[in-house]
Amino acid sequence: MRRVKAGVRSTKEQIQEPPEIQATLAQLADLRKKHRDIYVQVKATTDMIYTDQTGRFPVTSSRGHKYIMVMIEVDSNYILMETMDSKESDEMIRAYNVLIQRLKLRGIKPKRQMLDNEASNEYLEQINKHEIEWEKVPPHNHRRNIAEKAIQTAKGHIKANMLGCDETFPMREWHRLLPQIETTLNMLRPTNIRPTVSAHTYVYGLHDYNRMPMAPLGCKSQCFVGPDQRTTFGAHSMDSWYIGTSTEHYRCHKVYMRDTRAERITDTIVFRHKHLTSPSISKADAIATAAWTLTETLKENTTKGLADLDMKELERLAEIFLKASKAASEQDAAASRVPSPRVPSPRVQDLQEETAADPRVVTQEEDDDPPPLMQNGRVYRGNDNEGPRRSPRLNRQFDSNVTTDALLSIIELSSHSLQPKRLASKKFPSRLLYEMAGAVMDDETGDMLEYRHLVKSPKYRDTWSKAFGKEIGRLAQGQEGVTEGTNALFFIPYEQVPGDRRKDVTYARICANYRPEKEDPHRIRITLGGNLVNYPGDVGTKTADMLTVKLLLNSVISTPGARFMSMDISNFYLMAPMTRYEYVRMNLDDFPEEIIEEYKLRDIARADGTVIAECRKCVYGLPQSGILANKYLEKRLNEYGYYQSQHTNGLWLHETRNIQFALTVDDFGIKYVNRADVEHLKKALTAINPETGKPMFEVSVDEKGSRYCGLFMDWDYEGGKVHVSIPGYVESALIRFQHPKPTKPQHQPHPSAPIKYGAKAQYAEPEDNSPLLSKDDKRFVQEVTGTFLFYARAVDPTMLVALGSIATEQANPTKRTMEKVKQFLDYAATQEAAVITYRKSDMILAIHSDASYLSEPKARSRAGGHHFMSEDEPDPKDNGAILNLAKIIKAVMSSAAEAELGGLFLNAKAA
Repeated sequence: MRRVKAGVRSTKEQIQEPPEIQATLAQLADLRKKHRDIYVQVKATTDMIYTDQTGRFPVTSSRGHKYIMVMIEVDSNYILMETMDSKESDEMIRAYNVLIQRLKLRGIKPKRQMLDNEASNEYLEQINKHEIEWEKVPPHNHRRNIAEKAIQTAKGHIKANMLGCDETFPMREWHRLLPQIETTLNMLRPTNIRPTVSAHTYVYGLHDYNRMPMAPLGCKSQCFVGPDQRTTFGAHSMDSWYIGTSTEHYRCHKVYMRDTRAERITDTIVFRHKHLTSPSISKADAIATAAWTLTETLKENTTKGLADLDMKELERLAEIFLKASKAASEQDAAASRVPSPRVPSPRVQDLQEETAADPRVVTQEEDDDPPPLMQNGRVYRGNDNEGPRRSPRLNRQFDSNVTTDALLSIIELSSHSLQPKRLASKKFPSRLLYEMAGAVMDDETGDMLEYRHLVKSPKYRDTWSKAFGKEIGRLAQGQEGVTEGTNALFFIPYEQVPGDRRKDVTYARICANYRPEKEDPHRIRITLGGNLVNYPGDVGTKTADMLTVKLLLNSVISTPGARFMSMDISNFYLMAPMTRYEYVRMNLDDFPEEIIEEYKLRDIARADGTVIAECRKCVYGLPQSGILANKYLEKRLNEYGYYQSQHTNGLWLHETRNIQFALTVDDFGIKYVNRADVEHLKKALTAINPETGKPMFEVSVDEKGSRYCGLFMDWDYEGGKVHVSIPGYVESALIRFQHPKPTKPQHQPHPSAPIKYGAKAQYAEPEDNSPLLSKDDKRFVQEVTGTFLFYARAVDPTMLVALGSIATEQANPTKRTMEKVKQFLDYAATQEAAVITYRKSDMILAIHSDASYLSEPKARSRAGGHHFMSEDEPDPKDNGAILNLAKIIKAVMSSAAEAELGGLFLNAKAA
């Protein structure tokens, strides 16, 4: 080994040009630049720090250090660390002074400090000496101390570096690694003042890697020994471990010497990483070397003319060498594939958290072994049979129709997001879906608050009372200066209710919801109790189902020049008039004072504190609202030449124009080629109503067509693809069911059938004799099935089999059913959000059919089908599914072949 050469990578500053030349160059550079206005945002600094101490480190350092004091400076977001021997007052004061002095040297002078309750009077007096105002966090509430999160981040970075050390590195020297650990940690953290700048750059300036290079901590290395430090025939290098870069020298490294047990600074070092092995001579190499030596010898000692006999002997010799070399190479390769034995040993508890490997990577080679873990100052490797430890980190009904509660669930579930740990110990008043849609989650407690709770809380009373008043104004004759009315409700005295209708007076339910994507996020909706309404007519409404929507999306992407957009009618239900009025009872105490005075409700209130409203137009919750509003809209569309398909419910066409749209309640999913056709549809919907002098409907348009009926579409017209997803649905559902991420990933949604080796016949599954569930658990099973079934039919068909199996047992669920539900929720929490992609095709229906034999209880079999649009080919190319069949065959099949035929029949019937 020789000393590294000088001048290889110079950091010498360049010679400055004369001022005249610099000014000319600057003018030329300004001429080449595009001038733009720059707006500066000024933020006030907080000058605040947080401090706390870690728990005891698993290994006491060689200098007696056992703890680490962690300080975070809020403005820079910089985390500082200092080792401590104990948590005694004197030691904490020493560590604190070191950290404060480091900040002051960088020009940072804290003015306020938040600290933990573990602080002595002497420690507080020391803080006062630095003229810093201090405050303790509330007892038993560590969330208020940002340093707790800083400790978690710092510990994770420390573990990552420790586990990357060479297995021979003495862990008692862990304190020597902290300076570089702190540096690299803050290089990864953005500042709060300037998010585009790292915390380390904000405090210490831009790191010059040429001047201060870095290498993996704890890496085994060879440190150069200079001539003045060795004997004449002494070794030029010594074994060492890399412990960091030197900030006081130019291009130098700090190493810990194995023999002398001391630090040394060197500018010449060779890293001996465990993946870089020393070369060794294999059997094949030895044979090849011998053959080469023999060849050179023959070249020098043989004459030009060789007899035929001699040539044959040489050819035999070459063949022998060839066979021997090939056999040796195979032996060496086989030996390299055999893993070396490893000794099983326990893992250290303090470091095994958050050290997860990728579950998809499986290897047996020694070089790919997981990093060593330490315990009691010694290094261990894990057991082959022991899976990698996982940290608990961390992050969809009914029928095939996408209306009613199914559509409501997807809209509401995707509108709010909270961390699961906030809700882990909370209990909701009810898990019903309409409860989820009609309540607001408290950010601090995680409780579900309905309107009656919100108006009693000083924190929420004013906001939600105004929201309720706005909703009343929207349904009635308006609220002056706030909103216009739709004249759907009229407040009347109870005496004006017809005598034969007083038994039909229903109730009102107030649904509160926070919708951040809306212009007014605080939303109140009043729905009427349809269960008490006795409507004599038909209440069924024809509307588009999920299959129609998916076929329309395929048609858009497969038609040249076609585009997709969505349109929504505001207050759709509140537009259709009723000839048979309905009546609703509401509590006067729920109304804000301004609404009571504006509508003079006290004058018509009953003795029991209720007021009566007459419904003259459709209102949410009435069973006849859907069909009346749909007929009102249909009449308007027919006047402009639009008609509904006779074969497909919810699919609308025009008599002459090239436009189609799927109608789901008040949502339009429109396929068009000419923009003029869209404007014609908008004109039909927004024309002036001669009776009111106002537009027939208020319409909002999504030109990009990115969202329809809760589905999110990402259109790639040039590539001929559309990606459909429902982001956030699973996460919100898991929060609702209070189901955390599993510590071990789950990659199958339902239990697999056990393998029975040597079995010559397949038998039906035995009956489930486990105990029945309680009513609450039964409701839980039913809610999980209903919530996820919509999501599965929409974008994630991998859930269908599991949900179908659970659905057959939800009438009388057992303990085994609950186990299936828990496994399914683990699967949903593990998998990424599903995305289904449709590509351009010839719109020819293709089906993949399959069946499983005796896979369900009561000797039933299951049929499966994948229906997609493709080309007219013998082997059609795959595409995103428009329909997935996952049905249990009712009849008992006598063989697997019969089950396959049954599945084929069901798929053909569905097509």
